[in-house]
Amino acid sequence: MGAALSIVVLFTVTSTIVRVAGVVLEHSGIPRHIARLQAISALMGTGFTTSESELILQTPERRKILIVLMFTGGIGFGSLIATVVVGAFGVSGTTTGLLSQGAAVAIALLYLRYVLLSAWADRLICKVASGWLAKHQTGKMDYLVLFRLTGDVTVGEHVLAKAPGANPKAWVAGAALIPIGTRNIDGHIDHGKPDRFEAGQVVILSGPERAHSAFAAAFGQPIIRKGH
Repeated sequence: MGAALSIVVLFTVTSTIVRVAGVVLEHSGIPRHIARLQAISALMGTGFTTSESELILQTPERRKILIVLMFTGGIGFGSLIATVVVGAFGVSGTTTGLLSQGAAVAIALLYLRYVLLSAWADRLICKVASGWLAKHQTGKMDYLVLFRLTGDVTVGEHVLAKAPGANPKAWVAGAALIPIGTRNIDGHIDHGKPDRFEAGQVVILSGPERAHSAFAAAFGQPIIRKGH
């Protein structure tokens, strides 16, 4: 029973850490699927050395999160949890010991199901993440990186402050970008180049990072990450 309790508590604590770290990374501008995978990788010491990992090292705040995750994973997390569980619950075969351990397992499972995955927990984590990033002046991004392709080519999402010309070749430094879609207010993506661009529109472009930066400086407005 003690071993089962240690596993459940370890899974609960690990899930909480990964979820919080993943949300903070996501608010810093990293796509959700990349943020969660890299958070797990750092905590477990797996060390995925893909091009996606470069996104995690681009800002000091992201590096701080990684340092915390790697430090936590490096102190013998599993052994530490097992030691704490044994000391706190007094793992034994007595009726009282088994009941207390069973109650702890039930509480951990209820926490995972009805607290960690609840809507209010989402709002709380997002509020804390947004506040922390805003304090470090990273609550805003010039554009959102959605996916990193080969080399320095990325797929990015821009919010237009003013409409660029219909012909991408007239975008000067951003002429290397290729329009691949637009995102509607409901989150739905319309694929393909739009007939015309409008201020306030969310456009998805593919091309070199320097072209994204030039386009954002010329036509974009900051993206503020508040929701999750």
